[in-house]
Amino acid sequence: MKVSHIIKFLPVLWLAGCALAPAPSATGHWGIEPVSLYDSGYDKGTEIVSVQQSTLRAVLSNFATGEVDVLDVSQPQHMHRKERFNLKLSKGEELTSVAFHPDLDLFAAVIDVGNRPGRLEIRSATTGALIDRIVVGFGPDAVVFSEDGNLAMIANEGEDFLFEPSSKQFFTPEGSISMVRLSQSGHIVSHKNLELANAINYEGFVISREGRFMEREIDWNGDGIISKSMDFDGNGKIEKKKIYLGCFEGQDVFGTETKGEQKILIPIKTHSPALLEPEYIAISPDAKKAYVTLQEDDAVAVVDLVSEQVIGYYGLGASQHKTDARYDGWVKFDQSMTGLREPDGITTVANGRYFVTADEGDTDSDNALPADNQPTSGGRSVSVFDAATGTLLGDTGSQLDEVAFANKVYPERRSGKKGSEPEMLVPLELDGIPYVAVGMERAGSVELISLADPFHPKVVALGKIGGDEDKSPEGMAHFVVNGEHYLLTANEMSGTVECFKIVRQGSEYQ
Repeated sequence: MKVSHIIKFLPVLWLAGCALAPAPSATGHWGIEPVSLYDSGYDKGTEIVSVQQSTLRAVLSNFATGEVDVLDVSQPQHMHRKERFNLKLSKGEELTSVAFHPDLDLFAAVIDVGNRPGRLEIRSATTGALIDRIVVGFGPDAVVFSEDGNLAMIANEGEDFLFEPSSKQFFTPEGSISMVRLSQSGHIVSHKNLELANAINYEGFVISREGRFMEREIDWNGDGIISKSMDFDGNGKIEKKKIYLGCFEGQDVFGTETKGEQKILIPIKTHSPALLEPEYIAISPDAKKAYVTLQEDDAVAVVDLVSEQVIGYYGLGASQHKTDARYDGWVKFDQSMTGLREPDGITTVANGRYFVTADEGDTDSDNALPADNQPTSGGRSVSVFDAATGTLLGDTGSQLDEVAFANKVYPERRSGKKGSEPEMLVPLELDGIPYVAVGMERAGSVELISLADPFHPKVVALGKIGGDEDKSPEGMAHFVVNGEHYLLTANEMSGTVECFKIVRQGSEYQ
């Protein structure tokens, strides 16, 4: 089947953005209060958390140990572990994501096995026993269930690179999306891997005019170890300079000796299938559509779940607003910024009418503030789109960073990078109004955003994750106990999970 017969590319003006937002003075009467902290006993690794509302249990993945914890969240003030399962991964394998089935006593886990296709495992949430498994695509990075539990979807990022020394060529497997149908008992009934189309030069995609690249860990010298520094040019010195290492798709690849193999610079000059890397998935409530972020390409793929095919792409464009763009000891949100959204997390709200993105950013450019209006990486925003057309309705502008600064958690050292970095988000409804909560990876916090007016999303509250160490909230989950709303953040750099309560306040949050 020719891809051109099934793909429809839907344009979004890439420079479309909200009007410059005023300084935030959020209008919701809500606050976010920490109520408990779960310590896994490890210094890091607690990456993804998922809650089963019917039993008030959560599953938590640890990428560093290959373990899954099952937590009891029925009493949020006393969150505790019920079970810990070691998945007994082989050398070179990594547990990248977990999801609790909405009804059955099981969870899904996806394992990245490097330069071979990864796998999905279905396991008992009570005993950890393996119920079923299947090979999926390269580099599975996220797994989600539909609301009815009949479908699991996996974002196969395919971000690992190989280097062929004789030809000095870099290679990477293509990303894909896996659809896995489940029986009423949770066993795998069918599996289909959806390939992504070549998106070069299609309307709606941003074509970068300057150097834009992504940092990747690559075993360049073939010794099986990713070095943190390397004498690439063999002159006996490790210097802070870029060295030519080879080519990828006809473009030069460089490495910085002081950063070694852990941050080799892969150029982004095209939108070929090799660089379409699915990041996260939002399934519509009726399980008829799915929206998949392609972070490095600043796009979302639209999947028809009935016909089981990719039917279109939305180019997400750039967010334009004022920001603090320099690490100079002064925080002033008065510098104009045009940032490619490049979202990580995505969700749907209003019964699937809109999809909402957390515009983290994942690439870099040759300049922190490129000339000639060349966009930077990351919108530093949360954006709302019409799910039927891909049309941008509104974004938060500078609110996320400004509210972080007002609460003394803004990471000024990241001003010249991507700011507070909104990572993942979850939807919820308060008093009949849709909201999203977003984890701020670099600010160690979570922010609550009202979508009462989707054209003008408004930050209404911030909750700070406890402790002075780096937290890096990655995964998030929302649940309800006795009518009260709670949030969980999996903090991968501190080995913890924080539980927050959304509380009604008597006065407006400022």
